[in-house]
Amino acid sequence: MNVQAPISRPQSVKLGADDFRLLRRSGAFAAYSRSELLEGELWGTLPRDEDEEECDAKIPIKLRIEDYFRLHEAGAFDRYGKTELIDGVVYAMNPQYRPHSFVKNELAYRMRRVLEAIGSALYVGTEASVVVSDTDLPQPDIFITDEPRGEGPVPRASVRLLAEVADSSLDFDLSHKSALYAANSIAECWIVDVKSQVIHQMWAPEGSAYTERREVRFGERIEAATIAGLAVSTVGLV
Repeated sequence: MNVQAPISRPQSVKLGADDFRLLRRSGAFAAYSRSELLEGELWGTLPRDEDEEECDAKIPIKLRIEDYFRLHEAGAFDRYGKTELIDGVVYAMNPQYRPHSFVKNELAYRMRRVLEAIGSALYVGTEASVVVSDTDLPQPDIFITDEPRGEGPVPRASVRLLAEVADSSLDFDLSHKSALYAANSIAECWIVDVKSQVIHQMWAPEGSAYTERREVRFGERIEAATIAGLAVSTVGLV
């Protein structure tokens, strides 16, 4: 993931009045007694039970994947280029420059070559939408799946490993993205730090964290913890 602006947490996409009306017509806010668009963000009030006191507390409304697709088809994100849905929030992604692009493509190529050499049917892909939960549709830089063909996004159950190549988004990927993947039982996650030239390898998800992790410096070999026989050199990644 390579997001807009060199900040630790990416900027969310701001929605407009037309987007809000489209979502309301489609029933996206049916679970809320009241919904509002405030400074481009969606807020809602949950209905109260009969025995509860009146409460006007507002909570962020999380977009579902179906809402995200509906807005995308309506052109709501056209001015942003690539976007992804994380925890019900839409984020814009930056154009990829050569350091990020080279590491992503070269690492994916090496992984693909190794899997082919050992006769594995697993497929290594780049930048496809992966269904992680009802409100999460990230586009990881690299993914390994046993179900590469078919309609729609890559299903979570088919995913064996996800990797994010991080530059300005490192803090967000190490905290938010890794927690998201762990919470949704992605077996293994790699966060590739381009600037520091290190891969943060994580596996054994439990709750919203990975219980096992190690750091592999560029120039060393990295061996997948959950895919037998997948070991690649990181020499020359930069």
